Amino acid sequence: MNSADQVGWGGRTFTPLNTLSPQMGSGYLPDNNFVRACYFRNISFQNDSRTDYGPPQYATEKNQDKPSCFGVHYYGNLGHELGYSLLFGGPGGDCGN
Repeated sequence: MNSADQVGWGGRTFTPLNTLSPQMGSGYLPDNNFVRACYFRNISFQNDSRTDYGPPQYATEKNQDKPSCFGVHYYGNLGHELGYSLLFGGPGGDCGN
């Protein structure tokens, strides 16, 4: 494959029917605190010349089906050690299947 017009990140927890969903990551919903929630940092893509660049804020899309159980938040470029970053995770619980 030479190129792509979309990329994605995802996460999911699996449980037997009629049981509570486990926590995802540390169990914290994204809350601007990179010490608690799980994260991806320094996210980048490469163009044909192998030059790294980050995903622009306007080009990101969130698909989150159980926001009380699991969350995700893309922050864009936070600079220095974090770069283009997103937080994800959550407490799980009675989330349905």
